[in-house]
Amino acid sequence: MEFEQAQIDLMNRAYHQFGKTVFAAALMERSLVNAVAQHRHAAANQLGQELAGDAWEKASRDSIDEMLRRITPHLEKVPGLKERLDTARKRRNHLAHDFCFDRASDLCAPDPTIRLIAELADDEGNFLSLSAEVQAITRGLMEEAGIDAAVADALHVSLIEEARHSL
Repeated sequence: MEFEQAQIDLMNRAYHQFGKTVFAAALMERSLVNAVAQHRHAAANQLGQELAGDAWEKASRDSIDEMLRRITPHLEKVPGLKERLDTARKRRNHLAHDFCFDRASDLCAPDPTIRLIAELADDEGNFLSLSAEVQAITRGLMEEAGIDAAVADALHVSLIEEARHSL
């Protein structure tokens, strides 16, 4: 099947948006990993215990369902957040496993491709918004664990700057 250059350009935009959307889903998942790790730190701190091993490594082995289960008490402080995260989990799984096959025919004509791009852009925004909401919860957990968020932010900035200078 041959396509006009304009349709090829739209296809490229669709795949570009797909990549951005899947990356945003990965950021959402990583925000859950961070929340679980900080939840473990906060719980250990309250008990006067030290964590053994890498909390992030352990958390990253969990499924999204398991991470959501672990931090449910914190998520429930924000009405509807757990349900929105569960919906996003389902969408992320669809994007990762079925989307390209299910929606391939949408790439064959301009109007469906434009709708597909808009749909993916909405998904990207949703994943990023959910990630920010989880990060706000994580900051609270950091404080419970005795971690000064301002110090953590300064460390983050210094790591970014160090990475930029090493290029």
